This record gives sequence, structure tokens and C-alpha cells, in this order.
Amino acid sequence: MDTQAIQLMQIAPEQLMQQLQESPSPLPVVKPLLAELLDNAHQYFRLTLDADTLVPHRSQQIDVILNCLWRHMGLENELLSLVAVGGYGRGELHPHSDIDVLLLCADDDAINNNAENLQSFITLLWDLKLDIGHSVRTLQECSDEAAKDLTIITNMMESRLLAGSESLLKQLKVATQTDKLWPADQFFNAKWNEIQERHKKHKSSEYNLEPNVKNSPGALRDIQTISWVTMRHFDKGSLQALQDKGFLTEFEHQRLSLSMQFLWRTRYALHMVAGREEDRLLFDLQRDVAEVLGFEDDNRQLGVERFMSQFYRNQLATLELADLLLLHFNDDFVKCGQISDVEPLNEHFFLCNGFLQLNDNDTDLFQREPEWLLKVFLLMAKRPEAKGIHTNTIRALRENRHLIDDEFRNNPVHNQLFMQLIRNRRCVVRELSRMMRYGILGLYIPEFGKIIGMMEHDLFHIYTVDEHSLRMTRMLRQFRFGEDVRERFPVASRLIHRVQKKELLYLTALLHDTGKSIEGDHCVTGAEIARNFCRQHNLRPTDGHMVAWLIENHLLMSHASQRLDLNNPDDIHQFALEVGDQNHLEMLYLISVADVVTTNPKLWTSWRAEQMRALYHNTKAALRRGLGNPLNKDEVIADIQHEIHEQLSADGLSDQRIAELLGEPGDDYFLREGVDNIVWHCREINQHGESGKPLVSIRQIGDHEFEGATQIFIFMKDQPNLFAVTTATLDQLNLNIQDARIMTSEGEHNAVDTYIVLDENNQAIEDPQRLETIRTTLQESLSQPDEFTTIIMRRTPRMLKQFQVETHVTMSNDPVMQRTVLEVTAADRPGLLARMGAIFAEFGAQMQGAKILTEGEKVSDIFYIVDEAGNPFSDVERCEDLQEAIIMGLDEQVEAQSAV
Repeated sequence: MDTQAIQLMQIAPEQLMQQLQESPSPLPVVKPLLAELLDNAHQYFRLTLDADTLVPHRSQQIDVILNCLWRHMGLENELLSLVAVGGYGRGELHPHSDIDVLLLCADDDAINNNAENLQSFITLLWDLKLDIGHSVRTLQECSDEAAKDLTIITNMMESRLLAGSESLLKQLKVATQTDKLWPADQFFNAKWNEIQERHKKHKSSEYNLEPNVKNSPGALRDIQTISWVTMRHFDKGSLQALQDKGFLTEFEHQRLSLSMQFLWRTRYALHMVAGREEDRLLFDLQRDVAEVLGFEDDNRQLGVERFMSQFYRNQLATLELADLLLLHFNDDFVKCGQISDVEPLNEHFFLCNGFLQLNDNDTDLFQREPEWLLKVFLLMAKRPEAKGIHTNTIRALRENRHLIDDEFRNNPVHNQLFMQLIRNRRCVVRELSRMMRYGILGLYIPEFGKIIGMMEHDLFHIYTVDEHSLRMTRMLRQFRFGEDVRERFPVASRLIHRVQKKELLYLTALLHDTGKSIEGDHCVTGAEIARNFCRQHNLRPTDGHMVAWLIENHLLMSHASQRLDLNNPDDIHQFALEVGDQNHLEMLYLISVADVVTTNPKLWTSWRAEQMRALYHNTKAALRRGLGNPLNKDEVIADIQHEIHEQLSADGLSDQRIAELLGEPGDDYFLREGVDNIVWHCREINQHGESGKPLVSIRQIGDHEFEGATQIFIFMKDQPNLFAVTTATLDQLNLNIQDARIMTSEGEHNAVDTYIVLDENNQAIEDPQRLETIRTTLQESLSQPDEFTTIIMRRTPRMLKQFQVETHVTMSNDPVMQRTVLEVTAADRPGLLARMGAIFAEFGAQMQGAKILTEGEKVSDIFYIVDEAGNPFSDVERCEDLQEAIIMGLDEQVEAQSAV
């Protein structure tokens, strides 16, 4: 389409006034006009992506409409003014921005005498479906409110006349002059506190799964705040005016202008796609916004991922400048002339009111001695009380960071300085974060620079790659120093003190995902990056090997804890062989926990903590016993049976009764359940007696406050649909199944099933009333399983609906355990497990166990099954039919749930 084909619509006021006079009502005149105005602007935007033109253009056209309506309603007199305030006062309107107006009246009499017309005017604007925010105030009320309310005085600063008395607006500006109502330091401090509260509300991170284009850190509101605080001092707040005043450098002006352009473009597209005022980049809108803005998928990255990465990088750059400029304004204008607290540090630097500042005669220090580009952060790390770096020093860093090239990176002095920072006892992550924000870290470690702002469009990774890496480093240091984490992470908080070279852990965390910028397995490519980095920084070969090994295997323990049978000595022995020794196990445990927690805190459930702890302790025992001396499975089972017999005999049970209670469960039962669980099962079955009802018993597992889960034991005659009914019931009770151990005794054909569950907040259930509800509901549904529906129709969370996850099924046979391992990856939806159970029943598949893992928007579940004869599935055609049925059934479930 030719750009000349779309001309922006211009409303002629005289023509509009004539149409209003000729029409019995303004509605049929103005409504189509507004629709045409919006449609015309959207066509222009799709063609040009030029929000810089459209945002003020919409404001100008709305000006014309409101002016004409004001006059048409007979409100034109010297006692009334229609005033634009807020963003509209600045002349900025996105498609669905609030149109904030002040109906300014000279006094109460002016309000009373025009009350009917004023009310009719506002009602008309509502009827036109305009996004109006309005207030009706007298001059005196405006003055009084502005003195009390920071938001009101800010809105008044940007007021302009739309219609009515110009004299009245001039009186308003005189009455609400900020220098009269808000002294400079009070205004700045109030705005500074406002920023801190807003950033805190938006999770104190420029990185967020659904960032707010207007209010997130580094977004539009931060740029507007710069304008407001400088307007209070200079009487002008435009970026060009601030450069003319010497407040902004040319680079800063250009950078903020580019940021504004990007954010305006994004916000315009967001409003257009949403069809409403929506400033959050919601998951269900991100793809469409990216497409409108021209971000296309390629063979390495989704278009939406490239768009969001640019958004995050833009936030980082804007936040850096916003912090710098506000500190600059506070130090050099608000506090100008005040007595400063000055502490000399060395021949180049001093602390001024807590901020690190270069001496006046050292402005070229970074050029003369480039090592200070790193050394300055080491100096800061050694001064925990320092509040930050002064504006002039930040600008000097920025102007000289281009000196960080290959020669700089390979300089042994510089390498030593970086390692001194990593090994420093205090403030390591604080200074690494500062290095990243000021553009130093990404230049010093180019591979890290490539992952800054990188995001993965899923619900599993809730931070960008760089933010996750820094958070992981911080988590490791909290294991060491954090008093508040010892209860949540007792093993990690103990193990961290056994590590002699903790810097190896910090380097692992910092570098572990750098491979994501390179095609291939990021664990392998990241390990190679780490090897080169460690050699460059003169680490000992054994230390470099440890860092590379940890990075290459940083997913090993997390995956193993979810997939292995942690009570099976063969599984534990195999994992111990991969780890090798106690030192590697401890280091890997620390890295694994920190990685999971900082990828997505919701992933670190109490059950996952229990599984990781069990894997660590069982592997530790295997390593102490010796890799050449693994446990004999038959001996383990014999020991378990002996201990069970001892405990039940102590209860007064006879050998015959113990044998009856145990039945013929098979060896796998003893390995999976262990002594404690089996003794509990037997006691519950014995107490249940000959009751015809299903036995449902519930208890907590886990020795630590922040570990464990709720365990449900079910004992009854086996039936084909039992797994489907049980999982459907648990789903309807809003419980998340973490693990399932399903067994049928060989002689009695009794179902002996154990389910590990957490509540909707991924915590163990402790409320006695809710536990009783779970027990009785399960008992009722299992009493008549044929009459209980396994079709679950429950609302799917909004975010989950945005992802199309291909259902994938694989089958393999385990020759040792003599069972079929069926792995399923599918979109996470309510009722999936129940649907799986129904399909298994249809194919005569008997469940022996399941490992349930939800990772963001998808599930990765493992089922252990056998056929009707108790053998692994071997017929190829039958296996293909089962896989096809699962794919079809789960896809139907996902489609049905997405419509709920």
C-alpha cells in the first residue's frame, strides 16, 4: 500500500458546529466521527508504525470535538473553562487513553448556575463512549487540593485550555504554582517515593512476564517523572528543552527519545490489538502486538521473543537513564548549596552523601587507566554503606566503556580485578547488577551481553535469562549469608559452608545460561564458554573443570529427582555414577536448587524440596558405600520386610495376620514404599477391618517445615476405571497430583494406591476440615466408580490458553522392572490425568505408577504400565494405537477445556 493512500483525518470545527446545529442530537453526528477517526488512525499506524504522529494527532482531533460540544451545550462564558490535564494536557492520547478534563469554575455560584448544562455535557461524553476522567472544581478547590495531593498538582502542571475562559485558566496557574505549594525538595522527594512505590508494586524488576508499558520500571512513567521534576525547576519538561538547559547530554536526549518512540509504538499497538485501554503486555496480546510491529518468527527465535527482548533491553536502558538523571537533579539542583557529607576514599574518588564521585581533576581517569572501568565496582563492593555512583561518574563510565575490547578482556590485570570482585565477601551481586545496568558486564563478558533481555515465551521461565542468572547468583549467596532462607533451604544452607571456593558456584550461576545465545544444547555450549572464561581468568584446571561440569550438568539433578524412583537402589546407583563423588554432588545440589528457585519460584514446591533432599541423601549414602559396592536389591527387600515384621509384631499382630495384611504385592511395592509407608498401610488396613467401603487414609510426609506433601492411601478391590475416577476426584477438589504409586496385589487383586498431592498454592494440606472433605469425597466417588464422571470441565487460566503445545507420546520397555514406560508431553489443562486413566482402562493397561511434572504451560508426565497379563506392551500395532488414542484424547481435552 502506498503511504500516500492514507491521509490522516482532520476535523473541521466550523463544519462540525454546523452539523451539530442541524442535528436533533449530537450522538448521530459525533459517534460515527469518532469511529472514523479511530479507523483512519489504525490504518495509518499499520502502514507506518508512526505513533509519534498519531498520539498528538488524536489529542488535537479530540480537542476540536470537545471544544465544539462545549460551545454547542451553551457553556461558553467567562466563569467556566474546559481544561485538559494529565496526559491529555500534555497533548498525548493513545487510542484508548483516558481523556482527563477539569471543568473549572470561578466559584460555587458558577457551578450552581451551570449545574444542569455541566451535567448534560459529561453525560453526553459518557454516551459517546469516550474514556473520560473528569472533575468539577472551583479555583479555590483546585488550589486547596493541589497543596495536599501530589497527583493533582502534577496534573495541574500540564493543564491547557480546551474551551471557555482563558483568564480563568491563567488564574488557576497562578494559584497552583508549584514553587508556592510544593518546595523543590518536597516535590522531588514525593516523586522519588512515588517511583519507589510504583516499582515495588510492579515487582521491583524491569523484567516481568507481563510488563506494563506505562508503569513498569523503565517504562513511560519513568520518563514522565523526569519531565515533571525538571519542569518544577526549569518551567519546561520537554526532552529538547532539558538538553538546551544542559540537563541532558545529546546522547541521553537521543536515547530517551528512542525509548519514547518504542514505548509509544508498543502502547499504540497494544491499545489497537486489545480494543480497550490496556497497558499490560498480557500473554494473550504479546504475539499480536509483535506481529503488528513487524517482528516475525525465524528458525532460531519466535517473533514475540525478539519483540519482548527488545522491550526488556529498552526498559534496562531507560531505567539506567532515569536513575541517573533523577540522582543528577537531586544532587546538582535540589541539594545545590547544601552541606555535603564528603569522605575521601583514594587519590581518585570520594563519597559524597553516600555516592561515589570522581575528583574534579580526574574526569579522564577511565581513559588514562582503563582498569578503573572494573576497579570502580570492586571499590563499591568494599563499601557496603555506599548508596550508589554519582551521575558524573556514571556518565564517565558510559563515555569510556567502548574501551572494553578483546585486548581489555584478555588483560591479566583486568581478569584478576574481576575475580577479586567475584571473591569479595560483600555486595557481589549488587555490583554485578550495577555493572550490567551501566553496560560494563555485557561488554566484559560478550556471551553474557548476548543474553541480556533474552526471554523465552513460556510460563516456565518468568525472568529474562540475564535476570535469572543474577538472581541465581544472589540465591547462592543467600544460602551463605541469609538468615531468612535457612528454614526454607536447610540442606543448601548447611552445604554452602562446606564449599571452599564459593566463587566457582557464583561463576557457574553467572555463566550457566550463556549458551542460550548459541545454536545447540545450551548446557554443552555454555560449558565451553565457561572453559574458555576460566582459562582466560587463570583458574586452576580442576576449578575450571568443575565450573564447566556444573554448567553442562546443571539440569541433571532436577530432572533426576522428578523421574527416578528415589527408593530404588539401581536408580540411585546409576545417578551416583554420573555424579562421581561427594564434592560434585554437593556442588550440583546447590546449583540445582538455586536454578529451580530462580527460574520460577512456583516450581519450588514443598514436594520438590522433599524429592531433591531425598535424592541428595540417598546418593550420598551410595557414594559413601562406594560405587563398586552397590546395594543388592534382594538384600534391601529382605531388610525392609524384616523391619516391617518387627514393627507390626510390636503392635501385637501375629505372623499370620501380618502375612494377610501384606498379601502378595510384589518386590516393587517394598522398594517404592519403604518401611514407614508399608507399616502405615498395614495398620490402616487392619483397623479398617472387613468394611465394604474403600479405605482412604491421609497423612503428611516430610521432616522439615518447608518440605513434604500430603499423602493419600487408597485400598480397595481393583477396578478398571479406578485411576481415572481417583484423578478426576482429586482434580475437582483442586488438588495437584505430584506422584502416583499404583499397585494391584497379585493374589487378592486389591488396589494399593498412593497419591502425593499439594493444594492450589503448591503446599501440603493442613486444614483438618479440608482433609476430611478430601477423604469422604474420595470414598464416595470410589464406592461407585462406574457412576462417577471422569470428564472434567473447569476454567482454564487465561495464560495457559495462549500456548499451543503439541501432544507428544513415547513408549519404551524397562527390561529390569519389566514394565512399559510411557512419557507424555501436552498442554497443561484440568482433567488430563483423568482422561489418561480412561484411555488406559479402554486399552486394558494397568497402572503401576506415575511421575507428574508441570512446567509452566505444559506437563511432562511419566506413566509406568503393563498389559492385562502383567507384562510390558510388546505388540507394535497395539502400542501405536495406544499412542494415537492418547494424542487424540488429550487434544480433545485441551480443546474442550480451552473453551471453558
